[in-house]
Amino acid sequence: MNHLWVRFELPHAGSITDIRLTLDLPQGVHRAPNLNGCPETNCGVILLGDSPKDHDVLLELYTKEAAVCGRAEIGIVLEFKDGETQIRAVHGVSLELKTEDEAEEWPVDKEVVERVKALQCRLQDRAAEKASEYVILPPIIRQRSGDFEDWEKKYRVDYSFNYR
Repeated sequence: MNHLWVRFELPHAGSITDIRLTLDLPQGVHRAPNLNGCPETNCGVILLGDSPKDHDVLLELYTKEAAVCGRAEIGIVLEFKDGETQIRAVHGVSLELKTEDEAEEWPVDKEVVERVKALQCRLQDRAAEKASEYVILPPIIRQRSGDFEDWEKKYRVDYSFNYR
């Protein structure tokens, strides 16, 4: 498994809206949902919102089965609206697919490792915040007579227990 860190700058002039990022992966290469927590469509388009600030998106790339080793190309497509104009930028990134034995010799980018750790901590904090939210529901109190209600008769289970 590897990580792909996509960083880009948008023009700060104009009214940038509807920023979308799409990846065209080589056959046999898959990706997990982005580590930034940005929403994604069912087709895998990452929705980055309307902010013209600089963006970065971190993705985990992996293979499910042994892929054909060698060079492959990842297509990165950035789309956004600048006022009424739809802009589409395409960039290709070279990917080297290697066997598991060769991967041990591959250098590790410490900046990417630190960014992955930071994003994982942030996502864990968000999950903890959601988990700590709870709703208190008041108990349901019903007035009863001594008789069984219809639903109680319907779902009542009578049993006897003999212990010897």
